[in-house]
Amino acid sequence: MIRTNRCNGRKIGVKGMTLVELLIAVAIVSILTTFAYPSYQAYQLKAHRTAALADLAKVQLELESHYRSSYQSAASAVIVQGVCQVCSVDKDHFSISISATESHYTIYAVPQGIQNNDLCSGSRYNQLSLNQLGEIEPESCWQ
Repeated sequence: MIRTNRCNGRKIGVKGMTLVELLIAVAIVSILTTFAYPSYQAYQLKAHRTAALADLAKVQLELESHYRSSYQSAASAVIVQGVCQVCSVDKDHFSISISATESHYTIYAVPQGIQNNDLCSGSRYNQLSLNQLGEIEPESCWQ
């Protein structure tokens, strides 16, 4: 609130906020933060999960393009010494791995750290997976 005191014809201007006004502003900001921050965290978890799903699809495309009579050799070209060559997801959020035989493969994305708090349709998941037939687990996370 801006106050002006006009006494004896002199202009004395006091500019600033009172303590009550400051407390009200802080209260409003804290109430907004109480509701906004959990939504922001949920959005971040979902964004990381979506990036992991995209990486699973990229890995699948790379496996199919490197396939030469065995998915094992294709898997070794995509994941070298435990590091995914085509993945963009942060290792702090998901660990990408491949289980491959000559004729079958399954690609896994296992949540790491804070990503373990992520929910798909209200339930937690241990891993995301995609196999050579295009079968996905858990289905609620892929929607």
